[in-house]
Amino acid sequence: MCRDAGGSWTERLPSEPKARSKSSLSCPHGERGCAEPLVKSGFADLAGTSFGPIFKGDIFFIASGLLCPTMPKSCVGAAFRLTPAQRFRYPATVEWCDGQEIPFIDGFKDSGLKIALLFVRNRRFFSPPSAKFTHRRKNHPYPCGKRHYVFGQPPLGVMYLSAVLKAAGHEVSVTDQCHPEYSDERFVRSLAAGPPDLVGISVLSNMDYPAAVDLTRRIKRELPAVRIVMGGVFATINADKIIASEKSIDVVGRGEGEGIILDLAEGTRKLQDIPGLCFRDAAGAVVTTEDREGIPALDSLPFPDRDCLDIHYVASLPLDVPAVIWDRPYTTLLSSRGCPFHCSYCNCPTFSRGKYRARSAGNVLKELESIGRQGYGAFCFVDDNFLLNPKRAVEICDGLTAGAHSFRWACEGRVNGDREGLFRKLSGAGCDMIMFGVESGSQRVLDSMNKGTRLHEIKSAVKKARGAGIGVVHGFFIVGSPGETVGDLKQTFRFANSIGVNSFAFNSLTAFRGTPLWSDEVARGLIDEKRDWGSMFPVHAIDPTAIDSKTLFNLRSRLVRRLILSKLARHPVDGARILGRFLDCMSLKDLYRLLTSSTSDHTRART
Repeated sequence: MCRDAGGSWTERLPSEPKARSKSSLSCPHGERGCAEPLVKSGFADLAGTSFGPIFKGDIFFIASGLLCPTMPKSCVGAAFRLTPAQRFRYPATVEWCDGQEIPFIDGFKDSGLKIALLFVRNRRFFSPPSAKFTHRRKNHPYPCGKRHYVFGQPPLGVMYLSAVLKAAGHEVSVTDQCHPEYSDERFVRSLAAGPPDLVGISVLSNMDYPAAVDLTRRIKRELPAVRIVMGGVFATINADKIIASEKSIDVVGRGEGEGIILDLAEGTRKLQDIPGLCFRDAAGAVVTTEDREGIPALDSLPFPDRDCLDIHYVASLPLDVPAVIWDRPYTTLLSSRGCPFHCSYCNCPTFSRGKYRARSAGNVLKELESIGRQGYGAFCFVDDNFLLNPKRAVEICDGLTAGAHSFRWACEGRVNGDREGLFRKLSGAGCDMIMFGVESGSQRVLDSMNKGTRLHEIKSAVKKARGAGIGVVHGFFIVGSPGETVGDLKQTFRFANSIGVNSFAFNSLTAFRGTPLWSDEVARGLIDEKRDWGSMFPVHAIDPTAIDSKTLFNLRSRLVRRLILSKLARHPVDGARILGRFLDCMSLKDLYRLLTSSTSDHTRART
């Protein structure tokens, strides 16, 4: 199977039989005569296809031995008029009845395709529920009728894709690899049992890509005719590399996927005319179409399809031992997209091209009403910076308060800017957790990251958030930056101890493609762009100006334990309250493991 120079999906047919005159383009044996061999050849879907005269403007299929080697010779050369779904399902050269070749996707409307979506997961970022939690929920399940529980975040991106595809009349199935019963073998078997027209795979980061490729190769071996489209942040940044190196992936979507997946499914344009794609042409050359603009009116999108998965996602901190934040039905919301800042470790500006767009407060409140009716009691805004527009944040908080909701919720934001009164609004509307990207206690290191924040702003924001009554103020910290010294690292831990964060994570800085940090390391000869594009590198492992790995790990582990003990000694009531929340769904043994282990070497970046 291949695509023609125009980017259409085609099956290479032999030069004979070629398109013939209108009078000869009908099934030589009649509908009854061709149905049985088509079924036997595995093309039962064509058995009921309309045969007979082909009229100008019809799109049809000419049977070929190349399409199915077992197809009887009597069927080769037969012409079948295709429905839109059949035109997608069976790649073929399609022609006007006057012999002019056209791509099969032209005129492809109301397709009603069968589409399978999969979210690829790295196991470091989800976990099965604890025994204590499982025992409790066995007797008192969450509402909403879902059977399974996972400590992790919902795959909001594929939920959006499912919503827009279903709204357009397509049949959609969604799979999340964190499902307790998931396996690649089982997933491929499910596809083979009812082959979809299109498989869409979302890949978030470098860590997910090797597993994703293993899966696409399995799918292609089992179902070679099924088209596979990959999307997500990693795929967007590495689209040309992926298409050039991996034949099992047919198309990569670059940027936001809602418009791309609809264009592909509805087929009203050639691939080369769809913005935001990367694919191979008939000659095997990589074709990259023009960039796709971000969706300007986010209010126009349907709300994510939260009924597409039989999973309860449990809100938890991704620590060595997952700590449950709220024991109540939980989901996530995305009220804005993009980030205008350019931190050196973050690829968000590359994905969004530095553009920030926000939904209206009214539209966000409508979604909150919707999740309330669905039985959710907690949520998290997963915006890169929910607080970027304080006026809009206040409008959302006022709406929540006026609606007398009992939600518990969280958000992430930067520490700078005018926040007077904002945190009290957040707390009054049910915000129980706020996460700040503190990163470092050294102003020099912050400046080297192009963070754009000052230490006094961090102190002020944390103090105001705690004073407003927000229960958990979480601080993200980064260690192992280029040029960071042991003194800088100790200063960061002293700073963390002096400010009011009562939850924290210290993660090693990692360089991956699409970040300014990656570009810097490439320019210094520490990373080979051509060879290493699919890899990610802890800076401490490749950069001689960073603290060496052994020193960094040992020092971080010791300082984390010291910080925990200091926080508990200086703020026993607050510490007991936080640990009590964790113990609600965690055993004493797991709590001990959490307090005595060093933090995981998770990547600190928007991936």
